[in-house]
Amino acid sequence: MIKGQADLRKAYQDDRVAQEYVGTRFVSPLGALLHDRQVRVVRDLVAREHLQRVAEVAPGPARVTVDVAPVLPHVTLIDASAQMLSEARARLKTRGLADRARLVQADAFQLPINSQFELVYSFRLIRHFQREDRLRLYQQIRAILIPNGWLIFDAVNAVVSAPFRAGKGLDEHAHYDALLRPDEIEQELRESGFRVASLVGVQRRFPTLMKFQTLLAPRSTMLARAAMEVIDRSGGEPLEWIVVCRRE
Repeated sequence: MIKGQADLRKAYQDDRVAQEYVGTRFVSPLGALLHDRQVRVVRDLVAREHLQRVAEVAPGPARVTVDVAPVLPHVTLIDASAQMLSEARARLKTRGLADRARLVQADAFQLPINSQFELVYSFRLIRHFQREDRLRLYQQIRAILIPNGWLIFDAVNAVVSAPFRAGKGLDEHAHYDALLRPDEIEQELRESGFRVASLVGVQRRFPTLMKFQTLLAPRSTMLARAAMEVIDRSGGEPLEWIVVCRRE
């Protein structure tokens, strides 16, 4: 299992991992559903609050930013991996967005603080660390946010994920994920100087979604995706949340 700061940094300093990251995780109907929800939450907040100064921490190959940048005048991408930033640069250029992005190579645990942003978003980063390191990341992000600035990130729901992972076995999950409850998320954010604005549930009724992924998607990706959309909006505990919070 990939766990801790050094392991995670090493895992993403690989050209093949950078090149295959989106295709292996977010092209399938289930992955695309998650991606679209994340993009929508970020874009909706940008539009509603008229945000201009925005950064993504640990963008990887700019998976989210290529779909967020079109609604922004400019966005800063901060990642420790030169390989991921290279892939991000290529993807942004392909979309005609290279002039809207500034790429900065820096560790998330030592962020440059000469800029002050209205919004920072980060997916598949904070969740990979234990509590002590999560608190360190919150503090680093808080330092580059204006007062009342926004933070968006993802968190895994212990109620759904823990039983599922126990049934599948730990070897099914290459990366460590913190499994949390809403009160735990709110508590650690409060300790770090943030207040939760909303928890947006994603991938509800996950076992059913997985059945559509394995049984229906090979026959028809469009039908599988349409069915997943209906199921995901029908209620129930989500597999994870998109956490929207504000700096105090």
